[in-house]
Amino acid sequence: MRTYVVVGLGQFGEHLARRLTESGGEVIAVDLSLERIEALKDVVAQAVRADCTSEDTMRALGVGKAEVAVVALGEEDFEAAVLGTAVLKGLGIKTVVVRSSSRQRGRILSLAGASRVVYPEAEMGEQLARLLLHSCMMASTELPSGYALAELRVPEHAGGKSLQQLRLRQTHGLNVIAIQHRGVVNEPIPEAMLSPGDVLLVAGKGERVAALARLWEPER
Repeated sequence: MRTYVVVGLGQFGEHLARRLTESGGEVIAVDLSLERIEALKDVVAQAVRADCTSEDTMRALGVGKAEVAVVALGEEDFEAAVLGTAVLKGLGIKTVVVRSSSRQRGRILSLAGASRVVYPEAEMGEQLARLLLHSCMMASTELPSGYALAELRVPEHAGGKSLQQLRLRQTHGLNVIAIQHRGVVNEPIPEAMLSPGDVLLVAGKGERVAALARLWEPER
């Protein structure tokens, strides 16, 4: 069983702690708010009201045994996030992921020892913008490598054609990972005939996914 430390139990940290626990992880949840600790004490393996900036306190909690720590403190607790990151890294946790609200603060957190800095508000805003710009796009995930995964709804003009006829790999450099037809997900085969409203899970360079989404936009 993998052990995780989650520091900061606001909405982001709480949801993360719950999801990791549901997936079979052992979660040590840390926050200064007794109310937040009480909300999770019967959910996670260990929920403790503690100061993450105290090395002695965190060592006593046994957080050094964790493989991954997530510092999910809010913007107003930036100093605590920096100090907590340094403490967790100093206790031997290999991977320390830290939430940040800006790239500038992210660079400081990296210097403090963060293995990875995430920007959930910015990433959510970018994802929502993509969905609003492309009505045929049901969901989209950008990967750090510049690649993307997206669910695209098949438009009327592509209905009645097979994957082989669409030639998405040859013309757009995209791979079809799965096809959803009437709620049922199937593996893609070249001869698969598509119907308007089917959903394709495609993978490829982000700009190529966006180009296909623009091409598949319904006429306004």
